[in-house]
Amino acid sequence: MLTGPLPERVNHRKMVSDRTILQGSIALNRFSRLVQLLESNQGNVQTRLEFKKIEKQALIVGEASVEVSLICQACMKMLKYPMEIGFQQILVNSNLALSQLDQGQDGLVVEGELVELVDLIEDELIISLPMVSRHGEAECESEVELHKTSDEDVRDTHRPFAALSRMHEDTDN
Repeated sequence: MLTGPLPERVNHRKMVSDRTILQGSIALNRFSRLVQLLESNQGNVQTRLEFKKIEKQALIVGEASVEVSLICQACMKMLKYPMEIGFQQILVNSNLALSQLDQGQDGLVVEGELVELVDLIEDELIISLPMVSRHGEAECESEVELHKTSDEDVRDTHRPFAALSRMHEDTDN
C-alpha cells in the first residue's frame, strides 16, 4: 500500500497488475470543476483507491472524504459540508467499450497508460453535492426569522378583496 500525497497520474495497467492500493490526499484546488461550485478551494480530499482486475476488466474501487465550503441558500452564510463517497470505476480504452458496460456499471475512458487520479474522483464528488445547500434547522438564522410574525404584521396585511366584501354586505341590507 502506498500512502502520502498522491501523484497526479498513475500507470493504471501496472497498478492493476500489482493490485496496488493508494491512500493519501489530493489538494482540493486540483479539482477544477468541483471548486467552481464551492465557496473555497482550501482543503484536501482524503482518498483510498484499490486497483484490481475482475473478469478481464480493470476496476478501481475508491473512497474519498472532504469537508467543503458552500453557501447556505436560506441565510446566505458559509456552510461546512462533510462529504464521504464510495465508488467503482471500470477503466476502458474506448467509447465503444464504455457503451457496452452493464447499466449499473460506471466507466472511465482512458487512452494510454496514464490515468489522472482527479478524473477518477471529481465526478463522484460533484454528484454528491446537495442540490440546495442549507444549514440544519437549528443552525440557520433565516429559519428563525421566517417563523417569527408579530400581531402588527398580521393586522397590516393588505386584503385586496375586502372592499368587495363590504360592497356585497351593503347590497344585502
